Amino acid sequence: MPTDAQIAAKDIAEALLETTGNALMSGDFDAFAAVFHAPQVMATMAGPVHMETVDDMRRAFDGMHEHLTAMGVTHMYRTVVAAEFKAPSMIESTHVTELLQDGKRLNEPYPVFSVLKMIDGNWKVTGGEYALEASNGQALAISRADASHRPEPTN
Repeated sequence: MPTDAQIAAKDIAEALLETTGNALMSGDFDAFAAVFHAPQVMATMAGPVHMETVDDMRRAFDGMHEHLTAMGVTHMYRTVVAAEFKAPSMIESTHVTELLQDGKRLNEPYPVFSVLKMIDGNWKVTGGEYALEASNGQALAISRADASHRPEPTN
């Protein structure tokens, strides 16, 4: 039987997934940014993505939203597999993501490992590892967050 702390960790992870999923599907960057923290490092099978600023985060968000729209995704189904407090202000969570179009599966479900931390009184995603091949459209969208893709400043 799960303990209260495990239930609370899962509840927190599920709430963040609901917020980020709704934001990605609707294109609401402000809702997404409210529960994601920069700087952070995300990773796919292509390697680490260093997201240092909100602008970096915006590039990844826009790429993901565009990708989901282009695929015709009507529902993002994500299930928390495990969530555990590693410290009073830190949770490690794993969930599985499946993308659907009117009930039809568009992808093979894939796992995501996330680190959630309490920052300024709010739970935020502070890092993640996505089990996505480098050529996957979602992985390519995430890679747009990398600080190395940031446009050069103009004078």
